[in-house]
Amino acid sequence: MAFIIDKQTLDDLNIFGKRGRDSIYNMFNTTRTRGGAQVLEEMFLYPLSEEEKINKRSSIIRFFQTNGMTFPFRGELFDTIEYYLANTDNRTRLTPEDNTLQRKLKGAMGADTDYDQLHKGVLAAIEIVSRLREFLETMEGNNETGPYRDEIEEMGRLVRDPDLAPLFEEKGSRKLSYAKTAALDTLLRFRVREKMQRLLYWIYNLDVYIAVALVATRRSFVIARALPGGSNTLKITRVYHPQVKNAVANSLTVDRSSNVIFLTGANMAGKSTFMKTLSIAVFLAHMGFPVPAEEMEFSVLEGMYTTINLPDNLNMGYSHFYAEVLRVKKVAEQLGRSKNLLVIFDELFRGTNVKDAYDATVAITEAFSGKRDCLFVISTHIIEAGETLGGMCDNIHFVYFPTVMEGKVPRYTYTLADGITGDRHGMMIINNEKVIDIIRGEGKPVAGDATRSPFLVDKQTLEDLNMLGEFRPNSIFNLFNITRTRGGKQLLEAMFQQPLNDAAAINERTSILAYFQERALPFPVDNELFVTVDHYFSGSGGGSLIEAFFYTGRRKLLHYIGADKEYEMTRAGLVAATRFIKRLRAFVEQLSGEGVPTAYRERLEKARVLFADKRLEWVFDAREEKKWRWFDVARRDFTLRASCREVIRQMMQLFYEIDAYLAVSGVARARGFTYARALPFDAASNRISVKEVYHPCIERAVPNTIEIVRERNVVFLTGANMAGKSTLMKSFSIAVYLAHMGFPVAAREMEFSVQDGLFTSINVADNLNMGYSHFYAEVLRVKHVAKEVASGKNLVVVFDELFKGTNVKDAYDATVAVTGAYSDHRNCSFIISTHIIEAGHALREEKNNLQFVFVPTIMKDGVPTYPYRLREGITDDRHGMIIINNERIVEIIKQ
Repeated sequence: MAFIIDKQTLDDLNIFGKRGRDSIYNMFNTTRTRGGAQVLEEMFLYPLSEEEKINKRSSIIRFFQTNGMTFPFRGELFDTIEYYLANTDNRTRLTPEDNTLQRKLKGAMGADTDYDQLHKGVLAAIEIVSRLREFLETMEGNNETGPYRDEIEEMGRLVRDPDLAPLFEEKGSRKLSYAKTAALDTLLRFRVREKMQRLLYWIYNLDVYIAVALVATRRSFVIARALPGGSNTLKITRVYHPQVKNAVANSLTVDRSSNVIFLTGANMAGKSTFMKTLSIAVFLAHMGFPVPAEEMEFSVLEGMYTTINLPDNLNMGYSHFYAEVLRVKKVAEQLGRSKNLLVIFDELFRGTNVKDAYDATVAITEAFSGKRDCLFVISTHIIEAGETLGGMCDNIHFVYFPTVMEGKVPRYTYTLADGITGDRHGMMIINNEKVIDIIRGEGKPVAGDATRSPFLVDKQTLEDLNMLGEFRPNSIFNLFNITRTRGGKQLLEAMFQQPLNDAAAINERTSILAYFQERALPFPVDNELFVTVDHYFSGSGGGSLIEAFFYTGRRKLLHYIGADKEYEMTRAGLVAATRFIKRLRAFVEQLSGEGVPTAYRERLEKARVLFADKRLEWVFDAREEKKWRWFDVARRDFTLRASCREVIRQMMQLFYEIDAYLAVSGVARARGFTYARALPFDAASNRISVKEVYHPCIERAVPNTIEIVRERNVVFLTGANMAGKSTLMKSFSIAVYLAHMGFPVAAREMEFSVQDGLFTSINVADNLNMGYSHFYAEVLRVKHVAKEVASGKNLVVVFDELFKGTNVKDAYDATVAVTGAYSDHRNCSFIISTHIIEAGHALREEKNNLQFVFVPTIMKDGVPTYPYRLREGITDDRHGMIIINNERIVEIIKQ
């Protein structure tokens, strides 16, 4: 049975990381071959859940660690052999009849690359099997190979196979005759291919064992001991996080009488890091890999689920709280299918109000405690929940991370202690970071002008809004990316990465896109033609005309003797290029005429100058291309790819622009988007008005109207879980971003003063590499935005659930203080949401420039429904426990 683990857990623990950077996998991946890296990845994807298999793999790694072995092969051999064996086309088989004068002539001219590749593959196979035999001879004389003996014997049987004997006859050869190459090629690719691949598989495993053993030695990791499942035992001594510099180690012992770990502690005290540390150790131990600890033994589990950095799911219409509810429900259902699981929840139900979070934490934890065969680790800031659970359950182990106060500065020991914390230092951290002081700095609003810096937006904002990324599901970029060319896509990417902050430039681009949308012209070139053209122009075309004649003549000669297809490819590319240029000119003429925006007339006029270049007159000649002789091809190829290279580059750029404009305007027309009107920024009349805005990626999204002006520059947003707060904030922010690109927006109407930048804080994760807790990451995010606001820039700032990573008292104080300080910057526009409705009532008494709005919840027969329509005021909805009860989570756990 495979060890159960899901993507959320892999992401929480950074097992593979984003694009493989700084991941646990990368930490171990010192393999020398790509095949070894793939085997290692398979091991990470499928940990083990059987005691014998875990201990066997651990013993093999210990053997290589003890003996300090290095990989006995050249790594580059395996790229060659993999490419070679992958070619199973019978038409490429070498035969004696192929050894003709024509083939020898091709070889002499360096044109027989196919044969060269096959020859290299045969030589690589010879070296691999020879080195493997030498390695096995040393291993077979080692009496300490232990659990690795089975793999040694398997490789030995393959190496001694009579079919492979001819390879050893050529050991050390650097060049083989054609006849010998042909014979061995037939053997390797068509007779013993599967045996060779099996041999490679065992070598890749050897690569992994040596790599992992080397990491264990360098990092002083230890081998854990697996015990039979069922006893729910975990003993781990001085475990630490392998990616945290100078990490503090902790020890933990768990059995059936203490299988629920209830973890508390102040912000930044180390809770999340410890939970990741423990999870990574358990994960690696179930792989049979060494762990970052002094000692570890564990009863084998069937799987692991963690919930540490859980975002909302806008694609499914889920709020952060409902995403938490569904995560708990998924784990609850899995508990009914599996006996032994490790379940870790960091900050249960932090996406709801404190009353519902308290009730839900108590109910879920009490239900978990009935599963004595599983191990649970649950952290929370709601210490009152821990006090209640202490009188309800006898198998909960209460631990916390203490905070030592040195004057007004908290110091964190990062060392576990028994009990429940009483620490509350959230506001102290905010004050120590001088966040309020920074917001209340002396920066003055600055009117925009042509010398302003580019539109400000950062990585956090782009990720919050899912703006970029060709390969990110439902990204805003992908919504508009129906481009037909690589250059068009790259131009579209550049537009997304560089929003505009000049009203004239924005309105110019808007007018061009609107014109393309109105004309609705079809794409001027079919895909097949452009692929040929793109390949043609990406080829070499430099040098002189004399060189062009020489090389074209040489290609023609090679083509005549059947040794080269490059001449025909050049000729076909030239023909395609001329047709492309003709069609592009015809399309430009279609664009001309009445109604062309002033901003685009100059661009079209420049295009006409390009087409009028006298060197290109022959392109528009009616003479049939099939009558071109080889010297015609040489001269015209030189003209397009060398003499007129700059003209062609500008034509291609024009074509890519057309591609991007057609794509964006086509999306606007198909989806009913509108174009916003940009106004120069004026501090006295700063205004963003978006009527009936909705999220462009949500089907049947409900629209809302938001208007922010200087006199009421803060929208204070409340509402129950799932009511639509996050979606509304993302919808507004995406519209602001697209409007500053000059792109169509998902709204009925929009008018806005051009801003200097946009900052959001919607899905802020902790930062383990920097040692930041979720709350401290929030504080630093607020501080970063505070510096930008205080510098006098005119910004749009959107904060979803300020300070949800701390206790309710500190969250209340911090929300009131930060929102009040931000509101004084009337040149900026803010949307701030919270579940702490008391903060809204306090701010209403203090400030006169806040708009209080909420998204309501309507109860129908005990079931909450959500109209997703904004109303004025502050909500008093609290329906978190109703949602949990409707999902029957506690019942599912207790089944």
